Amino acid sequence: MSRTLPPDDQLQALHQQAVQALSPATLARLRNARHATAASRRRPAWWMATAFAGVAALGVGLSLQMRSPPSPLPAAAPMVAALESDGAALDENPDLYLWLASTDLAME
Repeated sequence: MSRTLPPDDQLQALHQQAVQALSPATLARLRNARHATAASRRRPAWWMATAFAGVAALGVGLSLQMRSPPSPLPAAAPMVAALESDGAALDENPDLYLWLASTDLAME
């Protein structure tokens, strides 16, 4: 069932009558509620600004960290030493041959 609304000028007149029929106490309560709602709408802007500042600081910190040269890992030193000695340490380690025998890589 579709109902048609009266013209705008009649609706405005009805609204004006309704506003004039309200008591001053009711108008004061409505005004206070409107102001409280307007004040609560402003809060998320501060939260968003704070969050943006945090994300920007994190981005600057990460970009500065990326510019510094990476420090070598302490566990890499023995491996580098073993590879620099012409692979003698790998030839003496029987675990390498056991691992190769357990995989299909040795057959290729």
